Amino acid sequence: MKTEWLYKTISLAIIVVLFYLLYKVFSPFLITIAWAMVLSITFYPLNNLFLRRIKRPWLASLITLIIILAIMMGPFAFITGTLINEITGAYSAIEEKGLETVTRIQSYPELKAFFEKLASYKIFEGFDFQQSAVESLKSIGSMIAGHTTDFFKNAVLFIVNFFIICLTTYYFLKDGNTLVNYIKKLLPFSETQKDRLEQRVRELVVAGIYGGLAVGAAQGVLGGIAFFAFRLPSPVFWGTVMAVFSFIPVIGCAAVWVPAGMFLLITGSFAKGIGFFVYCVVLIASVDNVIRPLVIGGRTKLHTLLVFFSVLGGINYLGFLGFVLGPLIAALCLSLMEIYTLEENEQEDTAGS
Repeated sequence: MKTEWLYKTISLAIIVVLFYLLYKVFSPFLITIAWAMVLSITFYPLNNLFLRRIKRPWLASLITLIIILAIMMGPFAFITGTLINEITGAYSAIEEKGLETVTRIQSYPELKAFFEKLASYKIFEGFDFQQSAVESLKSIGSMIAGHTTDFFKNAVLFIVNFFIICLTTYYFLKDGNTLVNYIKKLLPFSETQKDRLEQRVRELVVAGIYGGLAVGAAQGVLGGIAFFAFRLPSPVFWGTVMAVFSFIPVIGCAAVWVPAGMFLLITGSFAKGIGFFVYCVVLIASVDNVIRPLVIGGRTKLHTLLVFFSVLGGINYLGFLGFVLGPLIAALCLSLMEIYTLEENEQEDTAGS
């Protein structure tokens, strides 16, 4: 008995050590592999479409990967180049016209009276609101410029990671069914539970990835058009930011267009400000209620509060990838609990009958 216990203990220790070493080996590439997983899941229906016509998995996967690269590289190159120009221009404008802009904004009677009232308090005695605002703008510009420099420094690393993503995506597309079947065999569930879990995951992928990307792309494009039409600076940059913010529930891209509209009103462009708000409320804010139901259909939606925390936690742990994987992980955990609860209820009903 003691020999058997010792054998099991040593075997378990060896397994734990081996899996820990395996994790250390793969840990530098986990985010890269996760991106490849998201891309392969997103474009897997397209891969299946080619596979039904071509009948050669390697060729279907290669064609799908080429299409993914074409879809990514064209808009990515355009957006990246435009963003760099807009960020550089914004930094130069802050350095050259920051004081002029702040002075013009503070010249409005309501704001001028407000700042004079604040300056009358002892706690703000000797505090220069104008200079402080300019310094804050400059610090923001310096931060943006610093991150732009870091981007170029990490260009080689980005190229290497991009190659790994492409290679991994290709094999995920090519061997996706084999991988899914292997994972299903490892799961300690009944066949019924495995089928339910697979169906649930498919629904969550459509709801989380397709729905989120569709809404983000639509709101980003509409936001960029709004900034361009109302002569606000950097429409591509802020349109991209709005597309990213659209993944955050409750707040969403309103975190961008509300301050932009307030800026128009404060600077005296009342007609443009009101028109901008009407445009954003009618078109941008309503996109989520129109597009998401069309994409998701009758599939299960997560509670808003759960999505909110899963997105923020995912961003904190996984970076930008957390926008997609955070809610997906939370939904998967809920699905496991739902399947277990449903199985228990079915067993009780069977026993009762």
